[in-house]
This record gives sequence, structure tokens and C-alpha cells, in this order.
Amino acid sequence: MVQDKQLPLPNEKTVSRKLWWLLKFFVTGLVLSYIFSTLQSEQKGVQAIGVVLGQLWVKENIFTILTMLLLVPANWALESLKWKRLAQKAVPITFSEAFRSTLTGLAVGVAVPAQLGDTLGRVASLRSDKRLLAIGAAVVSNGIQFYVSLVVGLVSWSLVGSAVPVTPMVSAVITGVLVFLVLLGPLVAYFRRPLTRWKTKNSFIQKISPYFQVISQYDATDLLTPLLYGLLRYLVFMLQFVLALTLFDFPLSLIELSACVGLILLAKTIIPAINLFGDLGLREFIALFLFSHYGLPSEQVITATLLVWAINILGPLLVGIVLVWQHKWISRHD
Repeated sequence: MVQDKQLPLPNEKTVSRKLWWLLKFFVTGLVLSYIFSTLQSEQKGVQAIGVVLGQLWVKENIFTILTMLLLVPANWALESLKWKRLAQKAVPITFSEAFRSTLTGLAVGVAVPAQLGDTLGRVASLRSDKRLLAIGAAVVSNGIQFYVSLVVGLVSWSLVGSAVPVTPMVSAVITGVLVFLVLLGPLVAYFRRPLTRWKTKNSFIQKISPYFQVISQYDATDLLTPLLYGLLRYLVFMLQFVLALTLFDFPLSLIELSACVGLILLAKTIIPAINLFGDLGLREFIALFLFSHYGLPSEQVITATLLVWAINILGPLLVGIVLVWQHKWISRHD
């Protein structure tokens, strides 16, 4: 297996400690900016949201809110198990290391658009001199979660897509694209080995290809187990969102609520880079757009999305910031 030191990248030991501290300040600053800008984006209706949020803290809602809180560690534990299963093909990794790496990726992910930050955070936090070989594992991990969101999104679209205020032409295009992408997933998985072993004269691809060779090492079980973890994690997050919506007296069935949540998560997955500092504003916009057909109060819809974000993202995000500051460039020689 190719060692990091054999690859055409700077030696990690030459990275200046001052540069690493500057990077920590940079990431922390962007994360805090993300939190501030997210909350500021709701300034117009913040008073109404505060009133609605205050009304939620009643005895009848305690069980629902506690259940949402208890599902937080389950959510991130499932993601860590998926990451551990995939990353251990490249580097030795324990569950605690996978959990720390996952939360670090979450923190760095809000500082860098799309999935690049999450990948960089996860890989950089691994304590191995072959950590860069896990880049391919991070790509597969994110790809699995993307595919799960596509499949559930297609089912959700088939259930409530007719209620979405778009033209028939747009509806047909959305259906066609979703079906195509869902069918494309198994083909990409089947041809993963030829794709990673594809020979090219492009110097850039030749330089980065060793980081993706781990993808060719996965057999069917190596992919199916993480896929199961990814599906369970998605269902946990969906359940949290649905529970938040059930705190309000919305005239919708659980199936309709679940399908709407599936479409919200699908749109958030497909359009991840709308907001450089995160996806909350995008998530709320989509939620308001979808629920507008049902005439639901906007402040209640926004409050539900804020509650899910605060419970499931904000807490782990703050932990991730602490982990970024605690991390040192220590390599475990394998």
C-alpha cells in the first residue's frame, strides 16, 4: 500500500505549528460566523419564533423533546459506525476515533462549502501516517448518505410531489432526474473497481488517484453494511424532524409529514452550497415552500426547523469546534 510519504505532497512534519494555529482560528471564526449569520437571518420573525418556542415547553411535549434529544447520540453514532467501517480499509481506526473524526468533519464542514470541508476534517483528524489514503473512504461515506437521501426523496416525491406548487413540466423533469440518479447509484457501485483503476495521462488525476484506491478494495459486504448504517441514520434524523413537526397542530398525517421532510432533506442534499455558512436558511426556505400549500403558519414551520438544527447540529457542532482545537498533528505509525 502506498505510504503518504511516497506521495507527491508536502511532509506533514514540516507543517508549521503557527500555521496550524492560524487554521484553527480560521475554522473557529467561520463556524461562529455561520452560527451568527444563521440566527441573524431570522431577525425579521425572531420575536414570533421566540413566542412559539416558549409555548413548546409544556408538560405534554416533554416526552417528544426528550426523545429528540436522545436520538442525537444515536444519529452521530450511526454515522461514526459507517465511517469506521469504511475508513478501516485504509487506516486502523477505533469507534472513539471515528466519532471524534465525524464531529471534527462536521465543524470543518460548515467552514468549507459542499462536502469538501467534511472530508478534510475527517481525514485530517485521523492519527495515522497513512491518513490521506482514507480520502476515498470519506467520499464513499458521503456518497452513501447522498444515495439514501435520493432513494427516500424519490419515494417522498411520489407521495406528495403532486402537492408541490410547480408546473407539470418541472414535476416530470424532477421525477426523471430522481429516477435516473437512483438507477445510476448501483451502476457506479458495480463499476467502482474499473473506475478507480482507470488509466489516464492527466498529471493531476495521477497524483490524486492513490487516495481513492481504497474504493476498489470494498466488497459487497463492505458497502452494504455502511449503507444500512446510512439508512438507519437517515431514518433517525427524519424521525427527529417529524417529532419536531408533531409538536404543532398541523393538519397532516404522519406519512405526509414524513414525505415533506424527505423532500426537505433531498433538496438540502442536492443543493448544499447555496449558503457558504451552512444549510439552515436553505432548509427553512424549502420547508416554507413545501408547507405553503397546506397553509401552515410560517413561524411554526421555522421554529420546527430551528429546533431540529439546535438539537441535532448546534450541540455536536460546538463539540466539533473543541475537537478541532484539541487536535494535534500526531501520527500513529501503522
